[in-house]
Amino acid sequence: MSDFQFLAKLYGVRGSYPITPEDGTKIGGNTTCFMVRSPEHVVIFDAGSGIIRLGQELIPEIIEHNKKNNKPFHITIIFTHTHSDHLIGFPFFTPIYMPNVHIHFFGPATLGMDFKEILSMQVLPQFFPVSMDEFRCGKSFHNINENMFIYFNSGEPVPQVGYLNETEAAFSSFSIYPMKYYLHPKDGSYIYRVEKDDKKLVFATDVEECVGGDQRLINFSKEADILIHDAQYTDDQYKQFAGYGHSSLSMACDAAKQANVKKLVLFHHNPGNSDSLLREMEKTAQGLFPNTELGTEKWEWKL
Repeated sequence: MSDFQFLAKLYGVRGSYPITPEDGTKIGGNTTCFMVRSPEHVVIFDAGSGIIRLGQELIPEIIEHNKKNNKPFHITIIFTHTHSDHLIGFPFFTPIYMPNVHIHFFGPATLGMDFKEILSMQVLPQFFPVSMDEFRCGKSFHNINENMFIYFNSGEPVPQVGYLNETEAAFSSFSIYPMKYYLHPKDGSYIYRVEKDDKKLVFATDVEECVGGDQRLINFSKEADILIHDAQYTDDQYKQFAGYGHSSLSMACDAAKQANVKKLVLFHHNPGNSDSLLREMEKTAQGLFPNTELGTEKWEWKL
């Protein structure tokens, strides 16, 4: 029996590439991976190197499920975009090698290419010894867009797709809404708002705020309980990297303040920033937005 009705947990918190510094890291060295789930629905955002440990943690649950059910264990993986740091762990996600698992992939079609084709390219023979067709799990692929949303019904393991203004999921207690963010090179990224009963969580990685704040993002995040926001740079670092598609800690705090969120979690840490520097950034951010916390690979939010 699960000890939660809803769980959100970070498994990868770095941007750009994974790190293993000589002195270790208590913050975490894996690239982007974030899970939200109910007792019966598992949803993963991005497949950075953090998804490897997540996959290993799911194995006992999958095995137990398979002892009691002939039906597959369903997992939903949703991508913000398809840059390599958000894909690198995908072929090492153990459940894709298990025959009684079905994975539902949602991601953006980019520059005229379907999401399935983009993901399949990562495991072409030139790059990886196991192709998409050789993974033993069942697979479904969906191009994501702003006019749709994903929702889950109790007792039904398969994610459902609704369309805004047509099948708004007021009847569902667990829904995920996408927002296209256009300023991340080269073809933007997606921000996601997770709604569980009366709680809201926004996952906004790989975003670079405008002067005065991106009002679409701010409105999308209004009154959220949790805002996980890209804060890859200190304010000084940002001067060197403006236009690279990532925010400074001050930008993240300003967005949280304008959106009136309850808690801000700093995310997508610069791989060159040490744990001590990240903790300094956390203190600076708390001076700007008091209820700020550094995203670590031990961070979780449980209801």
